[in-house]
Amino acid sequence: MNNPMCRSCGDEFAVNERQMERLLASPAFAPELRVPEEHYEERLEACRECPKFQGGTTCMLCGCLVPVIAHLKSKNCPYPGGSRWAVEA
Repeated sequence: MNNPMCRSCGDEFAVNERQMERLLASPAFAPELRVPEEHYEERLEACRECPKFQGGTTCMLCGCLVPVIAHLKSKNCPYPGGSRWAVEA
């Protein structure tokens, strides 16, 4: 079933747990590039409360896979008027 919010988001484009795990195992997500687990959980919670969080995985503002990208220190929330979580040093 297509997502009415996104013309390209049919079921065939859904990302599963295995695909996310494979992404997280790549060098781009090395431990030194990740936020601590506590901060990751705080980021996820902020996204879960956001009206732009769709389908338990996708930010409708930037299109990122939140459960993946929220791990990275170098990323921030693109919410207009104020990020829900920020880049970490």
